[in-house]
Amino acid sequence: MRQETTPALQKRKAILLVQFRLPVDSIRASYVRQYLTCGKKNCRCQRGFKHGPFYYLVQCLGTGRVRKFLLKTPEQRKQARAGIAAHLKFQRQLAEISEINTELLRRGEF
Repeated sequence: MRQETTPALQKRKAILLVQFRLPVDSIRASYVRQYLTCGKKNCRCQRGFKHGPFYYLVQCLGTGRVRKFLLKTPEQRKQARAGIAAHLKFQRQLAEISEINTELLRRGEF
């Protein structure tokens, strides 16, 4: 970033700002696959053959608070993965704009 010229940084910032839109399907969460054991004494899961996989959407709501949502259908799993990917792309764009702004501020060109 420091090797780029100020006009190049400003042009890159302008391009990013045109593309910068929060996707409507954005989901800030994690996609988790779990295998579980049940409480039945004679179940095979007690011998290492766990039930699953089960797929969850997991969101952190703050310190010690988590929301966990079972994704029951393949369509839900597909939508969850797409929403998470959209959010991550948005976060990467936001981080790049922040880096450009920081460098322009350091140069006194902000």
